[in-house]
Amino acid sequence: MEGHPTLAAEDITRRYKSSGRGVSSVSLAVAPGEVVGLVGPNGSGKSTLLRVLSTAIKPDSGSFRVCGFDGIGEKRKVRARLGLMMDRPTHYSDLTGWANAYLFARSYGVEEEKVGNVLSELFEYFDLAEYMDERVKTYSYGMGKKLALIEALAHGPELLLLDEPSLGLDYTSQLAYQRKVREFSDTGASVLLASNQVDEVEALCDRVVFLHRGEVITEGTPEELVSSVGGIRRIVASLRNPVEYGKVSEVPGVERVATEGRELVVHCEERPNIVADVVGEIVRSGGDITNLAVERPNLSDVFVKLTGEALARED
Repeated sequence: MEGHPTLAAEDITRRYKSSGRGVSSVSLAVAPGEVVGLVGPNGSGKSTLLRVLSTAIKPDSGSFRVCGFDGIGEKRKVRARLGLMMDRPTHYSDLTGWANAYLFARSYGVEEEKVGNVLSELFEYFDLAEYMDERVKTYSYGMGKKLALIEALAHGPELLLLDEPSLGLDYTSQLAYQRKVREFSDTGASVLLASNQVDEVEALCDRVVFLHRGEVITEGTPEELVSSVGGIRRIVASLRNPVEYGKVSEVPGVERVATEGRELVVHCEERPNIVADVVGEIVRSGGDITNLAVERPNLSDVFVKLTGEALARED
C-alpha cells in the first residue's frame, strides 16, 4: 500500500455487555483512492465497526486514525473528514429533503455561495430533484437512503463510510450510486463499504475484508478470493418450501450445502452429470424447485468455505 492510509485501525474492540456481540480485535487500513468492502453476516460486527470509526461510539480498546488524526482524541477533526451513511438513516422528518441536506452541508463547512449548486447537482443526480421540497416524512425508505447519500457526499469528505448503501434502492439508483462511488474514489478519496450484496462488492471494491464473529478472517482482492474456490460449481435451487437436504450432501462431488432464505446453495466439483444428480436428489427429498441456476463461484462461496456458514442468513 503506497503512502499513508486514509484510515488506519489497530485492534479495535467494542462489545455490548448485554449480548456479548460486537467488534473484537479488528485491524484494517484503507489507502487514498481505495474502495474496501467489509463483508460478513448479520451480527458479525460490520455496523458496530462503522459506528466506532465514525466516532459515534468509543471502542473498548484499540486505536484508529483518519487522515492522520486520532479517532479518539481528535473527534472533531476526524468527523470533518468523514462522510457517513448508515443502513437506517435518520432525518428531521418535518423538514424538507432540501432543508435536511442544506443543514448537513453547512454544518460540515460547505460555503453559502457553493451549497446551492452542490446540492442541486446531487439531488438531480440521484433523481430526487422533484421531491426536494417535500417533507422527509413522506419519503419512502429508498428515497431516504438517497437523501442520506447526498448528505454524505455534499461536503466532499476524504473518507466515506457506507453501511448497506444499496438496500432499498431501485436498479437505476443502484447504478447511479455505484458510478458516484467510482467517481469519488477517482479523486483520491477513500471508501469503506459494508455490504453483503456480493455482486456489488465484486464490482466496486479493490479489496475485500471478511468479518466473522468480530474477527477479520481473511482479506484480498475479489479476484484473489473467488479464485481460491476455483473448480467449484455453484448450484442455486429456489424451493417452494423448506426440505431436509441431508441426502443432497451425500451426492458424489458435493462439497457442502447451505441455505440462503428459501434457496438451497450446493457447492460441488466440476464433473459430468453432477447438476442432474443434485437436482434429482433435491426432488427425491421432497423439494419443489421453482427456479434453478448454475453459477460461477462468488464471495458468498468463499465465506462458506472459510467458515462453514452462509453469508446471508435469516435471523
